[in-house]
Amino acid sequence: MLGTLHSCPSKASMVLEATMNPLPPGYAIHDVLRFIAQNLQLDSIKNAHDRASMAGEVLALLAHLIEDIPQGHIPSQQSTFGLFARQLPVAQAKDLYDILERANFTLHKNTRLQFATKLAGEAAYKDAAFAILKEMAEKGDTLNDAASASTVTALLHCKTTNDGWTQQVKSFAVKDVLQLFMEHGHTPNTITLTAILDSLCHQGQAEEAIRLALLFAESGVPLDAKAFTTVFAGAKASLNVEIVAKALTVAKVTPVSFESVLSNILHTVFYFADTETRSKSLKAPWSIPMFRPMLKVYAKKFELKSLQWWLPDSLPLLLGDEGVDTELDDKFRDPLGREWDFMHTILPLADRIFTEDGATEGKLQPNTAADGVMLRAYIRSLSRPQDILSFYKFFRSRLEEQSKYPSLLRQNQGAMIHDTFILVMTEHPELWREALHVFGDMLQDSLRTRSATNPDDASNKTTTAASEVIEPEALATAAATAKAKPVHPAPTAFTLTVLLRGLLYQGENALAAQMMQVMQELDIEPNLVTWNTLVRHHALAQNTRMTVTLLQEMEAAGVKPDMYTYNAFNRLRDQDKALTMMQSIVDENRRSLVAGATQKQKKPNIITNPANAYSLKTLPLSAMPDPDMAQGRGSRAVGALYGLAVRMAQLRLTPFEAEMRLRSPP
Repeated sequence: MLGTLHSCPSKASMVLEATMNPLPPGYAIHDVLRFIAQNLQLDSIKNAHDRASMAGEVLALLAHLIEDIPQGHIPSQQSTFGLFARQLPVAQAKDLYDILERANFTLHKNTRLQFATKLAGEAAYKDAAFAILKEMAEKGDTLNDAASASTVTALLHCKTTNDGWTQQVKSFAVKDVLQLFMEHGHTPNTITLTAILDSLCHQGQAEEAIRLALLFAESGVPLDAKAFTTVFAGAKASLNVEIVAKALTVAKVTPVSFESVLSNILHTVFYFADTETRSKSLKAPWSIPMFRPMLKVYAKKFELKSLQWWLPDSLPLLLGDEGVDTELDDKFRDPLGREWDFMHTILPLADRIFTEDGATEGKLQPNTAADGVMLRAYIRSLSRPQDILSFYKFFRSRLEEQSKYPSLLRQNQGAMIHDTFILVMTEHPELWREALHVFGDMLQDSLRTRSATNPDDASNKTTTAASEVIEPEALATAAATAKAKPVHPAPTAFTLTVLLRGLLYQGENALAAQMMQVMQELDIEPNLVTWNTLVRHHALAQNTRMTVTLLQEMEAAGVKPDMYTYNAFNRLRDQDKALTMMQSIVDENRRSLVAGATQKQKKPNIITNPANAYSLKTLPLSAMPDPDMAQGRGSRAVGALYGLAVRMAQLRLTPFEAEMRLRSPP
């Protein structure tokens, strides 16, 4: 066993199970169990099936030791079971708790809290976590200490999921649970109350959350600014102007700044307008004439200096009546002349709040959140491609000035402004290559940041970039800025999802496949929205095989499908064929398990045509033409990624050129 722990620690559970007859000393068994618990890193296993398989093996070993070994042989160590409660997946943690209960194993309060905390993190197991805490409360255990209060907070914090594949888990009755705990002497703290408010908002009970927040405040319970933000977010999501107005009363009983309240109001106007474009199923481009009316509201309380610094147009001129400058009017006018509901619903409320509330002497200095919302509204209001492109060039020049405004904007908004640029650019057939240019700017700065933290790779990146880039001017530009301070935020999963969606919408399938590889090279895990985007695209194209393959990979990655996944799957006309393929895969896996196959489950063969493949298993970036790297020089992955960044940022690739580059043989 010592040799196993030293040379092959991952096999410790297998060796322990194989050496139980005759029984080793109890202390030795316990030490090995603790070693296994401390080194159990299931999160590092990407495949959900492999992760569940390993967790099942550990659970089977624990069940054998608890149920079959004479009681008292193994020293009772509560902390070891607490470690397993934290490390195991929630399903196996629940099974382990049930095994201990059936064996009449006496668990310490802290050990029970470990299990309850684990179970409280999943909606399907909250009832089990509640049963543990309820039993503790009924036995007289206090739930007011820090550890217990944290577990209660986790239990009462619920986020509903729209699961389209399995039966919806019923909403957890957070108010009833809180009432029961309070009857047993529990006093909720501010964090717990905020969690309850958030749970009610996620369950669509924004009005009840507002009522409860005001009730807490009247009872003397302190509420923080987070409580107002939580309640107001729920009211905003309801898309009900009356509920939004009620939520503003919570600001009066919380220490939230007036500037923060005003910025939240501005974002509500933006949110209502953006949601209206999707609810009405309007066709692209989805420009919304919201900036000018929002600016008139903004100017009633905020100074214009910081916002004017970001914009090329004269704000005082925009605040004037239309007709003075026809060119400026056309720039922000809806070319289709559509009627917008938000102009008559949320905008009057915002105007009233900015006009009446919080009377102050002089104008206020806007926070970065307010300016960020206005910048996004400005971008979304532009309908002409030349205006969008011109503003991005102006915006980029402002970022490069390295003054206080860009620094604050990056810190507060992250990639949100750049994501908005990419979103509107991909709506126009003329600008999708410019969207790649924006992404290239973000990617270059991200790679420069990585080079600064890992100097050893800097020379490799320079070498591989030289082999990737065709134009010397592009390489010179990249080299000249290599030591500059990054001015663009790093791309996020949302950035790549927006770009992926836009490329698919424009029919640029080959570049969409390349984007998936960029995500992999940047260690950005695709989120649920990314998977849904891919599934919907293939389902609309009636590509049954790729739709099924993506659903498989989605499951293997541990991402649970939701209502939008289900709706995307419904786009397939031949759903019976897809279900038959899924069933055949399940049957094949079952036969492999019965046959005792020890090798890892193989994925189905995926079409590797770059024009059709969007899966994470497509050809890697290192397969791109690269004479220097073919000789083993430099880092293949990093070099190819850096080359891609330079190409996107500096070159203007036509669809034909992009297609030919992706199809070039290695």
